Amino acid sequence: MIVLVVYVALVALGAHASGKGSFAIAVKKKPRATAGAGRRLLSKADAIPLHSYGADLIGLYSSGHGFFLTVELAGKQKFDLEVDTGSPLTYFPCKGCPLEVCGIHEHPYYDYDMSKTFRKLNCSTSAEDAAYCNAQPNVLLCDTNISYTNICSFGIGYVDGSKGIGYMAEDTFTLGDELAPAKITFGCGGMYYPDGSNLRQDGMAGFSRGNTAFHTQLAKAGVIDAHVFGFCSEGMETSTAMLTLGRYNFGRRVPELAWTRMLGEDDLAVRTMSWKLGDKTIASSSNVYTVLDSGTTLTLLPSAMHHDFMTHLSETARNAGLSVQVYDNGLHCFYENQRQSSLTQYTLTRWFPSLTITYDPDVTLILRPENYLFADTVNLHAFCAGIMSASDAALANGEQIILGQQTLRNTFVEYDLENARVGMASVQCERLREKFAPDTPHNPWKFVATVFILLFTACVIGGVSFCLYVKFWSRKPFKYQVFADGTLDKEIEMGDLADT
Repeated sequence: MIVLVVYVALVALGAHASGKGSFAIAVKKKPRATAGAGRRLLSKADAIPLHSYGADLIGLYSSGHGFFLTVELAGKQKFDLEVDTGSPLTYFPCKGCPLEVCGIHEHPYYDYDMSKTFRKLNCSTSAEDAAYCNAQPNVLLCDTNISYTNICSFGIGYVDGSKGIGYMAEDTFTLGDELAPAKITFGCGGMYYPDGSNLRQDGMAGFSRGNTAFHTQLAKAGVIDAHVFGFCSEGMETSTAMLTLGRYNFGRRVPELAWTRMLGEDDLAVRTMSWKLGDKTIASSSNVYTVLDSGTTLTLLPSAMHHDFMTHLSETARNAGLSVQVYDNGLHCFYENQRQSSLTQYTLTRWFPSLTITYDPDVTLILRPENYLFADTVNLHAFCAGIMSASDAALANGEQIILGQQTLRNTFVEYDLENARVGMASVQCERLREKFAPDTPHNPWKFVATVFILLFTACVIGGVSFCLYVKFWSRKPFKYQVFADGTLDKEIEMGDLADT
């Protein structure tokens, strides 16, 4: 009961569980008139779960699935933004955007009238806004001579032919359950495809490089402890991934990262030194500029490298007794002719070799077949190569590798922008996310409730036990026997006493 009283007192004082078996008491300090007063700084690093709208890498009705980050703005308005390490802009539809531009998505357009901190960038009234806009002429433009709106407009194109357009604004974003809110410069606009279609997710979260990149703004605002973020895409038939912001410490759950240099100024790129399929080195895979792009579903290779890779892969499949089907778009698929097929996602290693990728200078990753194959959505015993030619994708620079989600599976990649390096390690991303970024955030009151229930149960059991003892055992008469004086042998008794 004393323990229960102490426990209730701690809760009343504002104590909360740390999740490691300890308590912390919330001490109220006298408020100070400082700029940062009132912010709840829980942490400067966080691991956040990401989701997609489907588990299939390539679906019947889509060209792929993108992992989205859910952000919250004024009025608890939420938006699903695809995390794209291949582009620098964050944007989503705001009220007033034409339907033909912004389309229909998971959530309604952002109603910025509900926000007290929203503002549009203005190139005429703000020199700072004009400088910000003019510093990035490849994606931003001060609209002073076109329609005289004085806005900072944006325009960006993607490999798949889609385009994003709109204007730049600023507002307060909240993400995760550990980080403080931050003011982010973002785009009010939409992305559309040449055929007029739209994505289900609300917009894009640009995680490439530059001042507009999401992580760059978080670092400059001091919301995260370092200009560092990580990405971990899970394996086959999963719809989840994990994003880390800041220098997140996994302890021993992640092997020591192997580091390679970050190249260029605009891309999150590294240098590939070689690809090996089994024991065969892929031609033209040496010294290739490689962009790590979470926003691209498949992996794109230079034409010569792609041709040699598919030649070796098809030869391996045929030698294993599989049939090979090549479609008009260049997609290679593999399947068994038998009705009762043993080719499944769990037996891929019996049929296909590992893929070994080496980055500059000597960072080597040994990847499973799921890093270059994806499951067919119709035939459960057929798998297709998620490796395409950059020339087939109409990529402007066809001599570089675009490493998409296909090959980034079950690899934790940490982007250290402060030191211009990229760290990599092969991990089970699903287990890592379940441990450090579960879908349901940690709730200390769940721990409190559990302890209270255990203590209450112990008290009830103890009380019941005591009552039973008093009722049935404490009143049981003590059995003893009184001997008459004549029945005792005094000599024996005295003898016993003398011996002692």
